[in-house]
Amino acid sequence: MKGHYPCEQALAAAAFAVQKSATIVMGSPLTLYVEHAVFAILQKNKSTLTTQRVSGYEAILSIPSLQVVRCHTVNPATFFAHPVSEDEQVHDCATYTPEEESEVKEDPIPGSMLLFVDGSSFIDQETGIRHSGAAVVRAEQQGSSDTLQIVSQIPLPSHFSTQAAELVDMIEALQHAEGLEVTIYSDSAYVTTTMHSTIRRWERRGFLKSDGSPVMHKDLLEQLIKALTLPSKVAVIKCAAHTNQQDLISRGNTLADWAAKTSPNFSEQDEHTLGMMIDNRVLLSYHPHTLRQHDCTYANCKNKHYLMKGSCGSSEGVYSHQQILSIGKKVQANQ
Repeated sequence: MKGHYPCEQALAAAAFAVQKSATIVMGSPLTLYVEHAVFAILQKNKSTLTTQRVSGYEAILSIPSLQVVRCHTVNPATFFAHPVSEDEQVHDCATYTPEEESEVKEDPIPGSMLLFVDGSSFIDQETGIRHSGAAVVRAEQQGSSDTLQIVSQIPLPSHFSTQAAELVDMIEALQHAEGLEVTIYSDSAYVTTTMHSTIRRWERRGFLKSDGSPVMHKDLLEQLIKALTLPSKVAVIKCAAHTNQQDLISRGNTLADWAAKTSPNFSEQDEHTLGMMIDNRVLLSYHPHTLRQHDCTYANCKNKHYLMKGSCGSSEGVYSHQQILSIGKKVQANQ
């Protein structure tokens, strides 16, 4: 249970204690004293526990012979628990959320930048080639009118799944809103759940699963954690997909979906592709023709698809991390 809330860890411990005592109690009346409101935790809407795990705990703690009593007195188990912070000492288990978990808001931030993101990964039926891409769309509202603008179309390697593409578009959106308040809409349940709860849980666990192996998309999740610190305030909201409605949110989501699916084909770019890097991992790619249009120099890199920092000498036109970001932003600003 490493990485879960203290309340959820207490719930798991309670279920474990009941299970282990079953061979001793043999169905006789049993009283379990626990510091947390375990049944309130089971009914909690926002939880990092899976549905299967919740159902299992509920079945164990609902046996007729068991009486669960909440107590606040010190018991031996308390000394084995983690250090308790001030906000944990007195709290409502049904609503308690650690401070770092609530940094991403669930409601729109008034007056903030408004972005729509989407990621895509599909196989072209004509060519049989997988096409992966991500996109960010910005909404500008002036009085009763509004406009939508594609600020990033991101071609990705074909091995990127839809979930990976969704993480990339969220990273790009957070970078685009650096220093600003931003409200981001996404139709992806995966990325919105990640932003609101699971990303901090994985961070506490070192991005490792219970068997010690890395969690899927570990590199992207680590980049997402860093990008999350860039805006001054962030709200991420799940919106409905493919509604065919004409309200701003529906139109923004539709445009982001179209932009992700029509992003340039990564596999067709030539050996002069310039990759925009974060910690040596490609997030954005610009074709040399695009760079020439904006009077930017590009690197003639030996690697066909990536510009790895330090892979070529600076005399050959290879840029530092910050210079690459600067070039990328200049291209975006002039598109």
